[in-house]
This record gives sequence, structure tokens and C-alpha cells, in this order.
Amino acid sequence: MNAGLHNYLHKKILLFTLVSFLVLTGNSQTKIDSITDLVEKASKNIKSKEDKKHYIDLLTSLSSHYTYDNIDSLKSISERVYKLSNTINYKKGKADAIAHLAYYNSYQGNSELALQQLNEALKLAREVDYIRGQINILNQIGSENAYIGKNSDALKAYLEGSDIALANNNKVLLSFIKDNTASLYATQKDYKQSIALYKEVDKLNKEIGNPIYIAETHANMSDIYIRTNQLDLATKYIDNSIATFEKHNDKEWLSYCYINKARILIQQNQPKFALKWLDISENILNDLTDDRTVVSLENAKAKAYLGLKQTDKAEESVNKAIEIGSRFNLLEELEEAYETLYLIHKQNNDTDLALESLEMFKKTSDSILRRENSNSLGAFKTRTEYERQKRDTEADAKKEIDKHQNYLYIAIAALVVLSFILLLIKIQANTRKKLYNQLIEQTKVLKKRENELENINKTKDKLFSIIGHDLRNPIAALQSLLDMFVAKDVEAEDFMRFIPKLKSDVDALFFTLTNLLSWSRTQMNGGSTTPSNAKMYNLAHNNINLLAELAENKNIKITNTIPENAIIWADKNQMSVVVRNLLSNAIKFTKTGGNIIINAKETTNSWIISIQDSGIGIKPELIEELFSNDNAIAVSYGTNNEKGTGLGLPLCKEMITNNQGTIWVESTLGEGSTFYFELPKKEI
Repeated sequence: MNAGLHNYLHKKILLFTLVSFLVLTGNSQTKIDSITDLVEKASKNIKSKEDKKHYIDLLTSLSSHYTYDNIDSLKSISERVYKLSNTINYKKGKADAIAHLAYYNSYQGNSELALQQLNEALKLAREVDYIRGQINILNQIGSENAYIGKNSDALKAYLEGSDIALANNNKVLLSFIKDNTASLYATQKDYKQSIALYKEVDKLNKEIGNPIYIAETHANMSDIYIRTNQLDLATKYIDNSIATFEKHNDKEWLSYCYINKARILIQQNQPKFALKWLDISENILNDLTDDRTVVSLENAKAKAYLGLKQTDKAEESVNKAIEIGSRFNLLEELEEAYETLYLIHKQNNDTDLALESLEMFKKTSDSILRRENSNSLGAFKTRTEYERQKRDTEADAKKEIDKHQNYLYIAIAALVVLSFILLLIKIQANTRKKLYNQLIEQTKVLKKRENELENINKTKDKLFSIIGHDLRNPIAALQSLLDMFVAKDVEAEDFMRFIPKLKSDVDALFFTLTNLLSWSRTQMNGGSTTPSNAKMYNLAHNNINLLAELAENKNIKITNTIPENAIIWADKNQMSVVVRNLLSNAIKFTKTGGNIIINAKETTNSWIISIQDSGIGIKPELIEELFSNDNAIAVSYGTNNEKGTGLGLPLCKEMITNNQGTIWVESTLGEGSTFYFELPKKEI
């Protein structure tokens, strides 16, 4: 689950706000005392408008340092800053005050009001060209949208903020906003992209030379490694972060790091040691106002207590997590809490409460899935639209520059027209040639964009077609059966007879969804191919195991005769998808009691892999279009009425092509088919 995600988004908003003001060392109270002294001195020396602005900026800095210590003080001081700024029409001060009030309302769970205030603050910051404030507010807008699952709006705000920071060469603010962008990719479970961005941030932080910034990014990277079960890397990064934060007495980040340390120990089945770290974190949080971190703490405590079989304490902690998580609508944390609560009741042999908790877990998981499905497509649309708008803006700017250059040329030509007629003719000829070349280039660009839009529309139509028919209908049927069971229209004994069918439907949906996601990535952004040495025998063996139940249901024997030395140079994940799809098709079109043989033949520079079945074969007129997106056989019914989506074979061809290989088929109607694909032995 995404435990900890909302927590580190929250921390990056806070630090991003603090960095806009005074940078002080020492503990939180020392910082507050130091700024309070400066505020008191400034209040006694207000003689001009500039003095009042300085006083307002100090108050703003003071309010930001109350974020963890006293959220109500943040609000009261920010309201005072707004009133003072309003008396002298100090728009920078008003923008900062409104942004802080938006943070307060976000903390209260009122995201709608917070976003309204942030948009108002952004407008003010733009009016006075307050660059640092614009980046700060765009970061808050992005993070606030991320909290409530509006990932498209979040990405748009982060992209705009990153561009402003990059244009102004502000590495510090660019580091922070890229850090939050990485966390946004984590919400989409795109951990590879997330880690890649964090590494960019880490490089920026090392250029800046601030150990605190480096430690913060390493702490966030540890969270990704925990979720991908890379516990050695997670331990390395979190230990380095803890050492830095302990040295600088940064309690806010220490509370977060100690929780991550405990999460690692829990996954390593060391709940007793995990509780020691969680106790330290809880002692810190008792002095702070940081409920989002408390949710992560209580979820971790519940898991640790469950590991020690102390179910009463585990239930107490998980109920606290549910109460706070519901207030902030933190779906990922709520999902984790309900899952733990189910395990608690199951351990206590309380079947009714366990089923109730499982139902809440399923309901929360469905909400997350719906949000992620819509936002993953939305994030792609946002990125595409943003890049298109950016290109259009740059093109307009170029046209404007060209326009002014032409005016300059005409003005110069007018001054020397009598003396330099020949030169003028040459300049005009060059200008016409330049404009003609530009016209040709613009025509090419427009044609390319037209093709891109056409491909995107085709991709969209294909996606919605599959979602509307191949995914929605089975899910609707499953939902209807479950509704009947919940309404007691179907007895438990009758319902249990549907379980094998339900499992088969769910397996089919999962297979379809896996293909859909893989295909949509290759269509929308080209996917990501990372070749390495891969043993074909292992890839085939693993996928045979995955599809063993389907084969057993039709009494089909699958034989893996690939030699152990068959090592290819290709992306392992993509080749696994290829083998799984070809093997699934072979099972689909092979009658009960048939045979499937997987083999490999070595050539000088490659391996040729074959998957041979004793199925119904393919009509000759269908073979030529077999690997296109509109192929007929891929969406036809199998020997037991199995139905596909039409994605498998086109997806196989794209992945084989991306790995410098080829794929083809040989088939005899009524006797069976053999699919071949050839891949290089080593890096090309």
C-alpha cells in the first residue's frame, strides 16, 4: 500500500514554505524565539512603508515556523499578516498569508477551500512577479490536488512550477518541486519513474550542498524501496537520513524516518524492535501538530502489535488510524488500516467482524482503483496538453521575434535604400527563402501533430472500448452476484458453487488488465525497454506455472524443452508478457486433452523460440493481419468459449520489435499452430 505517501507530501509542502523565509539552525523553539525577537525589534522601528513590509515578512516567517508546534498560531498570525498587508496593498505579503491560511484549511481537511485560496494567492504573486512565491504556491496546489487524488491537476501545477524554477535557475526550489513530482508518480505506482526523478533531485541537492535536503530525499527514496521490498536499499537510505536529522535535531523529519525504520523491521518480521522505533517517533509527535504522520504511525504500530499477537493493542492503533484517515480522506492509509483490522479479527476468530473489515477494505480499494484508473489517463492527458501548450507558446514567441526582426530589416533597408539597392534585394531574397523554409518546417510539424493526435484518438477509442466491454461487463456481473449474496437472495451454499467461476473470471480480468496496461504504455509513451541477459527456460517455466490452472482445466499438457543455455539479450518483463500471451493463446485455441511444446533453437547470433500447439489452427487469410490491432482471431472465442481483447498479439509484436527481434507464425487449419520469435544472444 501507499503508507507514508501523504506524509512526505505534507512535509515537502512545509519545508518548501519555510525555505522561502529565514533559514535558522537549532531546534524548533530556538527558531521561533529567534524570529520572535526580530519581530519585536522590527515592530518598534516602523517609520516607512518599507519598514512595514519588512515587519510583515518577519511575521510571515514566524507563522511558518508554527506549522508543527501550534497550527492555530499559524492561522492567527497569517490573518494578522493579511490585514497588515491589505492596509498598504502589499500583494506579496497577502499572497504569503493566503498560502499559509490554505495550509491551515488543508490541515483541517477542507481541501476545496484551500485550493480556492491557493489560486487567489497565485494570482497575487503573478501580479507582482513574485517568482519564489509562485513556485511555492504551485507546489502547494500540486500537493493539495495529490492529497485528494486529482493527479492530473497536481502534475500540471508541478510542471509549471518546475519550469519557473528552472527558468530562474533556482536549484533549491526546483529540487523541492521535483521531489513532490516524484512522489506523485509513486501514487500512480510508477516506482521506476519515481526513483529516476528522486535521483535527479539527489544530484541537485548535492550541487546545492545542503545535507538536510539530501537526507530528506533519501528518506523519501527509502519509502519507495520499502514498497518495492528492496529492504537493503531502504535501510541504507533511511539510516543515512536518520544520522543527518539527529545531528541537526530535525524532529519533524525524524518522526517520519523512525516510522520508515519500523516499517522495514516489520517486513523483516522483527515487530518487537519496530515498536521501539515507533515509541520514539510517538514521543516526538506528541509535541507536534502533524496528524497525517500520526496516521502512518498508528498503522505501523497496529502491524507491529499484530506481529506480536497483541490484538487488543493492534485494534486500538488501527482504529486511531481509521479515525484520523477518515477526517483527511487518506484512502491509501485507510485501505492499509482496514486490511490490518481484517487480519486482527481473523486472528481472533471473529468471522463476522473479519468479513465486515474485509468489505471495508474492498470498498476502499475500489475507490482507490477508480481514482487511479481515471487519473492515470488524466495525468497522461495533462502532460500532453501542457507540452503542447508550451510548444505553442514557444512557437508564438518565435513568430513574434521573427516579426520584430522583419520590422528591423525593413527599417534598415528604408534608410539605405538609395545606396544599397542590390544589398536590399539580396536581403529580401534571403528573407523570402527563410520564410519559405520556415513554412515548410511548420507544415511538417503540423502534419506530425495531426498524426500524433490521430494515434492518440485511436488509442483512446481502443482503451474505452475494452474498458466498456471486456472489463466493465464481467465486473458488473460479479457485482450483481455479490449484491445478491449480500442481500441474501442467494444462499451461502449456492454462492460457494460460484467461487470457481468467480476465480476464473477474476483471473481473466487480471490477465486482460495486465495486457491493457502494458499495451497502453507502449501506445501512449513508447514504454520503457531495458534489455539484459535473460534465461528463456526460466521465463517459460514461470509462465507455465502462472497458467497451469487454465491448462489443467482443459487437461492440456505443456512441455518446456528449452535448453538451460538459451540466454537472450532482451527486457525480461516484456519477454515474460510475450511468453504469457502466446502461451495463453495456445491454451485458448487447443482442445481438451491437447499438447503444447515450448522449444528453442540456437543460431549464430540469436535464439529462435517456438510455442507449438495441437489446436484448431488459423485460417490462411487471417495470418497476414494476425499482429495488427484489428486482428479477428485475437478477439474470437476459444475452444471453451474463452474471449480475448485483441491486445495480446499486437502487444507481443511491439515488444519483440522493441527488443530488436522478429515474430511470425506457421499454422495448419485443424492441426495446430506454431508461433516463433527470434531475439539476439547479446547486446546489439
